[in-house]
Amino acid sequence: MAVFAIAVTLSSLFTPMQAVPAPILLSQNVNFHPPDVTAPDNRQGGTYRGEACPKDLSIIPLIPKSNDGLTLGESPTFFAYVSPSSTQVVFTLQADDEKGTEVYKTTFKVDKPGIVEVSIPAIGDRQKSLEIGQRYQWSFSVACDDDPSGNYFVNGIVQRIEPQETLKNELANPDPMARAIAYAKNGIWYETLATLAQMRRLAPDDSGSRAEWTQLLQSQGLESIADQPLVQSFE
Repeated sequence: MAVFAIAVTLSSLFTPMQAVPAPILLSQNVNFHPPDVTAPDNRQGGTYRGEACPKDLSIIPLIPKSNDGLTLGESPTFFAYVSPSSTQVVFTLQADDEKGTEVYKTTFKVDKPGIVEVSIPAIGDRQKSLEIGQRYQWSFSVACDDDPSGNYFVNGIVQRIEPQETLKNELANPDPMARAIAYAKNGIWYETLATLAQMRRLAPDDSGSRAEWTQLLQSQGLESIADQPLVQSFE
C-alpha cells in the first residue's frame, strides 16, 4: 500500500498543467512612456495669438507634454483641435535647423469644430518624407491680419527614428490595439495617436478604443479636448 501511495503521488506531480489563456490585448491599457528627450515642456510656449485674432479661435496641437514626439514613419499624420468652423488653416512642416528647409505646406478650411488631421501625400512619383535622426518642426496657423506677426499659430516637434528589432516584432501583430500598446510603450507618439484614431474611425461606437484615446490624451494634459470628435482629414 505504501508503494502504491508513492506511485500515485509521483504521477500527480508530473501531470501536465492546463495552459492558462493569454490575456486579451483589448483589456490592456495604452500607457504612453515618453522618450528621454531634452526638449522643454513648451506646448504653451509654442502657441501665439495675434491681437487681431478672434477670441473664440482656438488651435490645440495633439502633442506629448515635452512637445517633442517620435515617429517611425516617413510621412506621419499630424493632429490638432481647431475651433471655430469656417477657419482657414495653414499647415507647414520644415526641418528644425538653421536652414529651416520646407518639406510640405498645405492650406485647408475647417467645416466644423473638432480634431483635424493632416497627412503628407505623395507628389508625383515622389513622397515627401522625413529622414531618420532629423528633427522637424510643424505648425498650424491662421492669418488674422495682413501682418504675419498678427497670426495665430501652434507648433510641435517630430523626429523620425529607426525601430529596434524587439519593436519590429511587436508591430508584426495584426491586432491594431496590440500595435498601439507597443507604440505607446516605446514612446512613439505619432503612431500611437494615429493607430487609435484609425480605430475610432472604423468603429466609432467601440467603447474600448474610445476609452484608450481619452486616457492617452488625458495622460498628456489634453483632457480639455479628449472628447472632441475627429472631424476632417487633409493632405
